[in-house]
Amino acid sequence: MNSDEVFSLEFDMLMRTSGLAKTLQWFNINAVGAASHRQLLLELHYLINVHSKVRELAADVVSTEDWSAWQELLAVPALSFGQGTLFADDLHALGLNSLDSFSLTPLPQTIAMEAYAHFQLVERPVVRLVGYLWFFERMPRIVFPFWHDAARRGGVPEKALRALGQFAADPNRDQQVAAACRQAVRRPRDLGVATQSLNVTMELFATMVDSALQRAERRLSPAIEIETRGIGQVA
Repeated sequence: MNSDEVFSLEFDMLMRTSGLAKTLQWFNINAVGAASHRQLLLELHYLINVHSKVRELAADVVSTEDWSAWQELLAVPALSFGQGTLFADDLHALGLNSLDSFSLTPLPQTIAMEAYAHFQLVERPVVRLVGYLWFFERMPRIVFPFWHDAARRGGVPEKALRALGQFAADPNRDQQVAAACRQAVRRPRDLGVATQSLNVTMELFATMVDSALQRAERRLSPAIEIETRGIGQVA
């Protein structure tokens, strides 16, 4: 069985058993309001910006003979500049009209995802990063539809949901990534550590999403509480 086939099987299994499975279940039965949608967009937007630095670092770490395969792997649509632009447009639609607003401090869990990618490149064999990149190849096809539906139920306007509707299966891209995986992951040991990276990335992502939802809820709660206390009071 080729490495890309193993990644596909592992991804499918983790989608049923990992922390992300619980996140998808939450999206399926709950509504995501504008505040939560905004927070999720901000965290993803931050990761997209970080990925450009990961690509630059990878160019210094990956061997010359493997670079062509890694260029395919690093060209992740979910982490591309174009996707970042779409996220920025949706954030603008939610009222963030200054680029300075995008520099809001990310969650610790989001910073952990960034740190994990750098850790794979600097402290461990670079092949570990394959699992991280594979996750972001597949994640939008699974997560974004659940997120999109939950946001629509929460009343988020369509003009702020455009980025989530851009992903669909691309057979040509899938074939390119599969070939790149087979070139980058050659030994059984490499396959083991890359699969472990896929597992860790999925758990980190689920934690980031959960924390973003919690942050939005905490920020919203005081406003609701103040408004509620004011009902029926005599000036």
